[in-house]
Amino acid sequence: MIKIRPSRPEEAEAQKKLWQLAFGDDPRYIDWFYTCCWQPENMLLLLEDDKLASMLALLPHELTLPNEDTASAYYVYALATDPAARSKGYGRQLLHYVDFHLAARGADCVTVVPAEPSLFKFFATAGFTTGFYTRKVELLREEASQPRPEDQVELASPQVYNTIRDRLLEGTPSVHYDTELIRYQEGMGKLSGGGLYRVVAEGVEGCAAVEYVGEDSVLFKELLLPVAQIPRALAVFSRLLPGRRCHVRTPACWDGVPGSYIQPFGMVKWYHLDKARLWQEDTKGYMGLGFD
Repeated sequence: MIKIRPSRPEEAEAQKKLWQLAFGDDPRYIDWFYTCCWQPENMLLLLEDDKLASMLALLPHELTLPNEDTASAYYVYALATDPAARSKGYGRQLLHYVDFHLAARGADCVTVVPAEPSLFKFFATAGFTTGFYTRKVELLREEASQPRPEDQVELASPQVYNTIRDRLLEGTPSVHYDTELIRYQEGMGKLSGGGLYRVVAEGVEGCAAVEYVGEDSVLFKELLLPVAQIPRALAVFSRLLPGRRCHVRTPACWDGVPGSYIQPFGMVKWYHLDKARLWQEDTKGYMGLGFD
């Protein structure tokens, strides 16, 4: 018998085991999620004969719409199914239950970041449409300019980071994360050797969430700074975070450095139809972190 319901506080360890089994993630990352973000009522479980077979987390956040109104949203995260229970449609059943669950809460929409390009088609069959994009560029360190003494970079607390982030994204259709979700990103970055940073280049303040994705590759999951200051920012980062390659993500609707290109990043399903009309098909919303 199949049953879907919100989780209970005593079920955290079983969920951690399923997460590790499904994704193979470092237990430190999983524990950090449960420290920062886990709320039992926001974890939906699918039980097969009373055994945990599939689950997903719902992370609350807010969207700034193109007219600068806001929408309440939940982000589908860590959709995990026991390998022994795959190909039974359990993930799809959970996503259908999400619609019922969030409609009862009065949410305006639900979002998701597909873990790989092929999953955009899967989520499209569940009613999601692409609504978030990112501008990407890959640079070699030798392509960066030389750091200048007046430029600076320093670690930023989640509160400071979010203040800078919200100011820079004002007027941009985008996701606003609460402090705990930014704290989750801070921990993910630190576990890899990166973190959250405040950067000043040519007197302009910005912010960056950085992770190492290999011994010699640095991923700027988001670098929020006007395009003219990005080369100087990368140069000053090179003193702090060595690596031969830089992978940089910035908002798709902003100008990009030469060689950058736009890619689909996240998807959205609307429950509030009036707000859905504001988020038109050509809206290149910015999600940024994605916690991928």
